[in-house]
Amino acid sequence: MTVDNHNKPQAADAATLARGGSLSLIGGVAGALLSMALIFVVTWGLGAEDGGAFFEAIALFNIVAVTVTIGADTGLLRFTARSLAVENTIAPQRLLLIALVPVLVVGVGVAIAAYPLAPALGHSLGGDSHADSIETMIRVLAIFVPLGALNLALLGATRGHGTMLPTVAAERVGRPLIQLLLGGTAILAGVSAAWLAGAWATGVVFSFAAAAVWLRNLRRRHDSPNAVRTARPTQEVAYEFWAFTLPRALASMFRVGVLWLDVLLVGALISPRAAAIYTVATRLVQAGFLAVDAIGQAVEPMFSSLLSKGQQQRAHSLYQVATAWLVGLTWPLFLGVWIFAPAVLGLFGAEFKEAATVVAILAGSALVGSGFGPVDILLVMAGKSLWSFWNSATALATNVLLNLILIPPLGLEGAAWAWAASRVVANVLPLVEVRSMLGFHPLSKGWWTAATSAFATFGLIGIAMRAMFGTTIGVFAAYVAIAGLAYALAVWNWRHRLDLTAFAAMVGTGIGRSTDGVAT
Repeated sequence: MTVDNHNKPQAADAATLARGGSLSLIGGVAGALLSMALIFVVTWGLGAEDGGAFFEAIALFNIVAVTVTIGADTGLLRFTARSLAVENTIAPQRLLLIALVPVLVVGVGVAIAAYPLAPALGHSLGGDSHADSIETMIRVLAIFVPLGALNLALLGATRGHGTMLPTVAAERVGRPLIQLLLGGTAILAGVSAAWLAGAWATGVVFSFAAAAVWLRNLRRRHDSPNAVRTARPTQEVAYEFWAFTLPRALASMFRVGVLWLDVLLVGALISPRAAAIYTVATRLVQAGFLAVDAIGQAVEPMFSSLLSKGQQQRAHSLYQVATAWLVGLTWPLFLGVWIFAPAVLGLFGAEFKEAATVVAILAGSALVGSGFGPVDILLVMAGKSLWSFWNSATALATNVLLNLILIPPLGLEGAAWAWAASRVVANVLPLVEVRSMLGFHPLSKGWWTAATSAFATFGLIGIAMRAMFGTTIGVFAAYVAIAGLAYALAVWNWRHRLDLTAFAAMVGTGIGRSTDGVAT
C-alpha cells in the first residue's frame, strides 16, 4: 500500500484554513448580525433622516481610520508571519515601533485637522437640516481616529502570529456588541448626537485595548530569549517595511473608499434619508463579504508563509480551496437577498423597500466578486502591493466617476451601478495579474460544485417560490428553510469534492499549527 505524500501538505493546509476560517466565520456571522441589529435600532429609533446623518458620520470615520492606518496592519501581518516562518531577523518590538509610530503621528494630526474642517463637512453631507449634528459627530469621532488606526494595525500583527482569535473576539464580536448595547441605549434615552457618537466609539476603544493585551501575550508565547537574529540596521528594516506597506496603505484606503464613499456621495448629492436607505441596502450585501474577509484573513499568513518558502503548488491549491468555500458560503446569501430583497428590506420599515432594485444590482456584482476568491490578498502576499495599489485606485476612480455621472439621473440605482462596476474592476484586475504572474486560477471541481449547488437550490427554488407566492416575509422564511435543507443535502453529498473533510480532520486532530509551520 502506498501513501500519497503529495496530498498530505494540501490536506493539512485545508484543515488549517478550516480552523482559522471557521473561527473567523463564526465571528463574522456574529458581527454581521450585531451590525445589522444596530442599523435596525438606528433606523427605527431615529428614522431615515436622522439615521442617515449618523451613518454618514460613521462612514467618514471608517474611511479616515483605514487611511490613517497607512497599511501598517498588512505590513505587520506579512513581516511577522515571514519572520516566524523563515527569517527570524527582526525583533518584534523594533518592528512594532517602525510600524506604529508613523500611524500614531498621522492619526493625531488628522484628529486635530478634523476640528476646523468639521463645519464644512457637516454642511456638505447634511445640508442645512443636519449640518450641526454631523459636525458634532465628526468632532467627537475624530478623537478616536488614532485609536481606531492603532487597533487595526495591532490586529494585523496578531494575525501575523497565526491566530484569528483576537480579530474575532475584539473586532468582529466585542466591538459591534458594545456599539449595539451603548448605541441602542443612547437612542432609547434620546441623547444628543455627541453622546451617540461617543457611545459608538466606545466599541473602538474596547477593541484597541483587547488587541494590545492579546499581542503582548502572543509575543511572550512566541519569542524565545535565546533567539538568534541577524543584526540589521533599523533604517534598512524600516525602508523594507514601508516600501511594501505604503502602496498597500493607499490600496486599503481606496478599498474602504469603495465600500463607504457611496454613502457619503448619496447623502451629499441626494439627502441623508437616501443615505440611510442606501446604507441598509449595501450592508445587506456586505454581510456576505464578511465571509470573504473571514476566509481572507485566515489565509493571509498561510499565503505569506507558503510563497516565502517557494511552495507554489500548495499555495495554488490553497487558493482554489478557499475560493470554493467562499462560493459555497456567500452565493446562497447573495441569491437570497437578490430574489427576496423587498421582504428583507421591509424589516427596516416600509420606506426601505424602494431599494429592492439597488440590492439586486449589488448582489449580482457580489456573485462575481466572491467567485474570484481572496485574489487580492494572494497578490499582496506575493509581494505585489504596488500592483494592488493601482488596482484599488482604478476601482475607486471607477466608483467616483460613475457615481458623479449616474447618481443625478438615476438616484440610488446609479450609486448601485457605480458600486457594482467598481467591485468587478477590483476583482478582475488582480485575477488577471495573479494568472499571468503565478499561473494561478480559482476554478476547480470544488468551485463548480459549490456554484452549481447554490444556483440549483437557493437560485431556482427562490425564483419558483417568488413567482408562485410573492415576496412576503413568510414566503422568505419558508424559502430559507426549504432551500437551506436542499443545499445542505447537496453539500453533504459532494463533501469530498468540496474538501469539507478538512473540518473533520480539524476536529479530530486539533490542528493549531501544521507540521511544516503554516499557522492557523
